[in-house]
Amino acid sequence: MIRSIFFTALFGLLSLTAQAEQKVVFNGDYELHYIVFNSTMLQPEIARQYNLPRAGRSAIVNLSVLQQQDDGVATPVEATVSLKVRDLLGQQRTIELDVVREQNAIYHLGIVRLLDREMLWFD
Repeated sequence: MIRSIFFTALFGLLSLTAQAEQKVVFNGDYELHYIVFNSTMLQPEIARQYNLPRAGRSAIVNLSVLQQQDDGVATPVEATVSLKVRDLLGQQRTIELDVVREQNAIYHLGIVRLLDREMLWFD
């Protein structure tokens, strides 16, 4: 039940973000799905369960890798994922990602500290 609340909250956030959920397709049948949102959007109990901060100057990055099967179904797969964030000055920092495995899902969650209204690029 908590899992469904978490993902309901995540997908509910899609309508609040400037862009909907994004994905990058690579090697033909793999998809990297990504979303970034302010951590204050999380319900307190969800933040506690996943040990995520709820602060106005923290964003959550959620990454998942899916493989398209021949039957058209996308299946979560184990993957090595790394994340770096760059600011307008070109300063770069690595974001530590925690892997969350739940039933039929694998997520890589990271916390990005925000300074005022800075513009960030994710690699």
